[in-house]
Amino acid sequence: MTTLPPEPEYIPLPPPSAHERARTAFERIAKADRPASWVALRTMDEVLVDAKTVDERVRAGETLSLAGVVCTVDDRYGSPPGSAVSRLTAAGAVLLGTTVFDPECAVIGLGIADLALTTSAREISAPADVISLKPTPGLVPRTGVRESISVSARTLATAQRAVAAMLGPDGLDPDVREWPPDVRLGAGHRPRLGVPDAASLPLPARRAFDVAAASLEASGAVLVPVDASAVSPAGSAAAARTLLADLDALLLPTVGFAESTLNDLDLAAATVPGQRRPYGITVVTRAFEDQIGIDLASVLTGEKCPDPYPAEAVDVVVFGAHLCGQPLHDELRGARFGGLVRTSERYRLVLLSDVTPPQPGLVTGTTGIDGERWRLSPATFDRFADRLAAPFALNRVELEDGSTPLAVVCDPAAATGGESLDRYASWRGYLRFVSTAGPRFPR
Repeated sequence: MTTLPPEPEYIPLPPPSAHERARTAFERIAKADRPASWVALRTMDEVLVDAKTVDERVRAGETLSLAGVVCTVDDRYGSPPGSAVSRLTAAGAVLLGTTVFDPECAVIGLGIADLALTTSAREISAPADVISLKPTPGLVPRTGVRESISVSARTLATAQRAVAAMLGPDGLDPDVREWPPDVRLGAGHRPRLGVPDAASLPLPARRAFDVAAASLEASGAVLVPVDASAVSPAGSAAAARTLLADLDALLLPTVGFAESTLNDLDLAAATVPGQRRPYGITVVTRAFEDQIGIDLASVLTGEKCPDPYPAEAVDVVVFGAHLCGQPLHDELRGARFGGLVRTSERYRLVLLSDVTPPQPGLVTGTTGIDGERWRLSPATFDRFADRLAAPFALNRVELEDGSTPLAVVCDPAAATGGESLDRYASWRGYLRFVSTAGPRFPR
């Protein structure tokens, strides 16, 4: 018998405040002792005042997507900072100053900054522990900036939140672009990736590239050999569009091409470090399919980004033949998987007669039913709704968490007399049963 007291319950430490992170940045600046890296370093007092303001805003209840993120800009930016930097600081970022153009992003690699705005007038590189996003040209306003904007950060999530904070018209840049209504939000569970011949690469680069390609293939991607010359400086936007027409993304070794080339070709990119420095992996996508590139990059980093963009989308819950891998799932092409869900105990599934392909209908009842949530862009949702044929319709259902998203439900009259599937709790559960007990679909 022991008389020792029970272990205390673990209480996670709160994240460091913006003030603490800013002070740490100056300590690391002093330790690094690289004065030549800075074009204009703000004084500690100035930065700490800004950081304190961020902490006060958070305590007052504001939700700041970049609260306390320490950032820098490189010297190819205009002065004073334009819309992009203003939007970052409005979202809670704290600006340290302006650095010398640095393709290795030393301020991030040394732990000085969490985030750096860089220009696209550079050769893409992949320093250790640094992730870069090159957004679709025009999504981020260029007001006050000499070049198109890219973002480097310690994590994919930080880089994505930074890009999201800078998006949208500012009323000053006439060339700014917005997300099209039919933008694809996801590449599906079997994305097609173009893979160029890596034979001419240095051996370490080729090994890093092969490891990344194998990781993506293991996650479900289909690797398609391609001629990647269309995304070289000699390529054209039309050739790049043709190359990517039948692909979800292009996987490239991060050596020897400039971000400005991708801008000229109207492409987006996400770059992650490889297993062998300084060789990394760049995922290239069509314009406005930035999120697809980020999703593929996250497979390589092992990091999940909780806040995908664009924000304007419609959630739909499905329960039958529209589930992933089922016969009608292609009607959700371009949608983004939003997770597994379960309804409150107010519904039931019924096996329908005279419906092709065989599928169930969701009607009111006394059981919780498992389904999938999918996020659709506005135009994709409109197409999906237009193609939904009787006896199916869209209506709101109550989930066990109390939310009420739109879902594919069934006309109760069409379910009259159909076999109840209550004991299976889901369409997949029923399919597993018939795969072992023999088909029981209506004749």
